[in-house]
Amino acid sequence: MTSPTPTQTERLHVEGTGLITGLPVQVTIRQGQPGDGILFEVGDDIEIPALLETVVNADRGVTLGHPSGKTLSIVEHFLCACSLLGLSNLRVTVQGAPELPLLDGSAAPWVDVMANHFKRPPSKLVPDMTLPQAVFYEHNEKTRLYALPASHFKITYSVDFPHPGLENAFEHWDSLAETTEQIAPARTFGFVRELPILQAQGLAKGVSLENTLGLTDEGGYTTPLRLNNEPVRHKMLDLIGDLTLMGFNPLRMKAHIYAFNAGHNSHTVFAKRFRQALQT
Repeated sequence: MTSPTPTQTERLHVEGTGLITGLPVQVTIRQGQPGDGILFEVGDDIEIPALLETVVNADRGVTLGHPSGKTLSIVEHFLCACSLLGLSNLRVTVQGAPELPLLDGSAAPWVDVMANHFKRPPSKLVPDMTLPQAVFYEHNEKTRLYALPASHFKITYSVDFPHPGLENAFEHWDSLAETTEQIAPARTFGFVRELPILQAQGLAKGVSLENTLGLTDEGGYTTPLRLNNEPVRHKMLDLIGDLTLMGFNPLRMKAHIYAFNAGHNSHTVFAKRFRQALQT
């Protein structure tokens, strides 16, 4: 992995390896125009806005698509970083593999490099969007999300995985009382036993000890945890990134979101219901 480093005032260049393909990816980020939102450029004159309407797959990560057939995968970590930093208008050119680079598997490298490069709010984002009603989404008896009106943005996330450290585990994050350092460094994770199966399917070819936290059948981890309940915190990271696809920064919302055993598919369905509730 190449550490992301700004190379000139106008543009920011980041290089890395794709999670899915294991191939190199080059990203150039520049400031967009007010009101443009986050736009991904994936080919000549092909732009994919970071919106729920462009999501074409959300099985193990979010993939955005264009009518031409061009796609871009694993956008959630980058989008989370944008929301944590209060960045809303960026143009992102991607060359190489059709996915954003995984970097260290978290949002922290994106936060670190963009915080030093782009103009952003001088203080924490002030919540200014009121949730007029409760929002519920239940996928099945184990997977559900809901949101209640609150004074500002909060997340309570719970998982129940077959791993001693993640049985009935939960974490809470308060956007005003806590810092981005309690979310951004949390790495993507998965069970070690599943890796050969995924790679046989042409997935997860870029996984390494440097960018993924492995869960072992013995109840351990392949590397030391960066944060308490790091996998749960990564789920919160993913949720923030997925909610950013609503077209605005979710940290602006006066809402407390509760999530149970959710994932990208349920996050994005919930985001559509959430956005609809805000528009009523």
